[in-house]
Parts: sequence; structure tokens; C-alpha cells
Amino acid sequence: MSTPTDSLEAWIHSWLPRESLRDPASAVAELARRWSERHRYWHGVGHLRWLVDAIKAESPSAARSALLLTALYHDAIYDPTSGTNEEESAQLWLSHAAQPESSPARQIAETIRATAWKTPPESELTRRFFALDTYPLDNSCPLSERVRYEQAIFREYQWLPFATYREKRAEFLKRWARTFPDHSAGTTQCLDLLGSLTPRIALYPGSFNPFHLGHLSILRQAEKAFDKIILAVGINRQKPGAGEAMAERLARLQSQLRFHQVTGFGGLLSDYIGELDHPVTVVRGVRDGTDLEAELRFARFLNDLRPDTQIVWIAAELQHVSSSGIRELESFKPGAGARYIPTLERIYHTVPPSTSEESI
Repeated sequence: MSTPTDSLEAWIHSWLPRESLRDPASAVAELARRWSERHRYWHGVGHLRWLVDAIKAESPSAARSALLLTALYHDAIYDPTSGTNEEESAQLWLSHAAQPESSPARQIAETIRATAWKTPPESELTRRFFALDTYPLDNSCPLSERVRYEQAIFREYQWLPFATYREKRAEFLKRWARTFPDHSAGTTQCLDLLGSLTPRIALYPGSFNPFHLGHLSILRQAEKAFDKIILAVGINRQKPGAGEAMAERLARLQSQLRFHQVTGFGGLLSDYIGELDHPVTVVRGVRDGTDLEAELRFARFLNDLRPDTQIVWIAAELQHVSSSGIRELESFKPGAGARYIPTLERIYHTVPPSTSEESI
């Protein structure tokens, strides 16, 4: 039976210049896994598919294979919190190349490094790929495509506080316009979109002690309705050692949820919501009728303290999994609860989607 992984790998195999790779099968398997990571909203399969279709639509040329390989590898390693993606992607290409020391392989590696786009492209290959890769910022890009691009970039950087994202994104767009004046109209339009950006932001509060598969299920369901989820760790500061507990929980949760915003608060949730500089909807998970009764009381108190606070309840898919249950398992046998605690790898890696999906 065919799986989405098979579909993605088969699609790559259908156009990949296989003679350029030392071990095409293992290279494609790794690339399919990387391109389908969950934290990619723009730099994912849709973007790759668009690039490949655009390159294949051109008349055959000596540069076609180099452009296809550049497209496949240029965002193969993508971590929005890192500044070394291009270099690491170039090294990945060279590790897969059949002849890494050859002039064509080195030229592709240099083009991949250049896709940081800090300076205007110099070589013909780099100029051709620049025109494709930066299309959303080009003056000719339709507004509808530019809107989708800006929305997707926001989701990739949701680990930043909203105000910080707006500031840093505006700095990037202004710097881009200075570096690439031919894109001045496109960047101006992106700045306008940024200024009017009103994302749907949810706040998911909890002790997350520990963050488990049930919490992950709630998070993934919430992401279908919201553009950004803030996970807020609540700590009772009146308890001895609360500061140390906060730091430990935040560090643990941030190590699991690297590409989400994770924060902490002490005291009342209503006060913390009031400190935010943007509206949020509170997300809560409900396992059963007992949880629902408690959540109804929670909602009444929250709206007494902060009227008109919006709350969304999401049904838990794993009703038997709870933080207290995991802690109890661990008390009997250390490691017994590990199966319920998702790793960074499990949270952000997924079965590759079908290549028929539209680009975001």
C-alpha cells in the first residue's frame, strides 16, 4: 500500500538528476523527511514543488540539472532559529554528491550558500535561481500570493513574541529593499501587509509537568484553527522553590517545542493575559465529564476577573494520559512514562505530505 512518504520520494525520483548523487535512494529518503518537517509553512514541499515546476517549464539547458539540484538542497536544512542553514544545506549536498570535488558540484554548493541573499547574485546560475526563489518579494508577484507568503513566514517565526516578530520582519524587509532596489514595490507591499497583520493567536496555559502526548494532541488540533499558539507555564510563586521550578519547566518545554513560543507566568492567568500586547483566545483541553465541570468553573472565574475572555475547549484524543499519571508511573519505575513524553524529533517530524498539496 502506497504511503505519503512513498509519494514524495517517487515525485523527487521522477525529476532528480540521479547520476549526480552517490546514493540516490538514501539521499531522497533523507531529503523527503527533511522537507516535510512540521515547522515548515513556507519553506516546505509546496515551495519546492513550485520551484521544480518553474525550472522544468523552462526550455532544456545546461543549467537545468544544476537548478533542480539547487532547488532540492537549498532549504534542505531549515531551522528559523539558526543562521547557518545555507552552509549546512550546502554541506549536505556535497555529502550526497557523486563527485563533490567537481566544478559543477562546487558551483551548486556556492549557489546554495548564496541563497542567504545578503548580496546581489553574481553568477548566471545564482541569478537564475534568485529570480525563482525570491519571487514572493518580486514586484510582479500577485497580491494573493504575497499574502500567503507573509502569513506562512509568520507561522514559521511564531516562536518569537508577536511584537518582536513585527519589528524584526520590518527590519528585514527594509534591508531587502536597500539591497535589491528592483524589489522595492514588492517589499513596500509586504510592509503594508505586515502593518495590517492580525493573526489569530491562542494561549495554551498549563503546568505541563511534563508536557505529554495528550498536550501535543491539543496543540496540533489548536493549530488548525489558530495562526500561533503560545504555551504558558503557570507557577504558584507562593510555593518554596517556585522560581527554580519555573526555570526548569520552561527549559524542558522549550527543548521540546523549539519552534513555538514558550513563556511562563506567576499569579493569575487573567493578569497575565492583560499584560499581553495583543488579544488571545485561551485554549483548554478536556478529557472527560469531570474535566468539563472543572473547566466550566475555570471559565466563570476567568470571565469574572477578565470579562469577555474567549475560551475554546478541545477534546483530548488520549483520555488516559495525564501529567500526574506519568509522574506516578515514574515513581514506580523510572523511565516507565517516557513513551508518553514526545521528543523534539517526534513533535516536528512527520510523514511527508502528498506533493499534490498546494503551496501555502
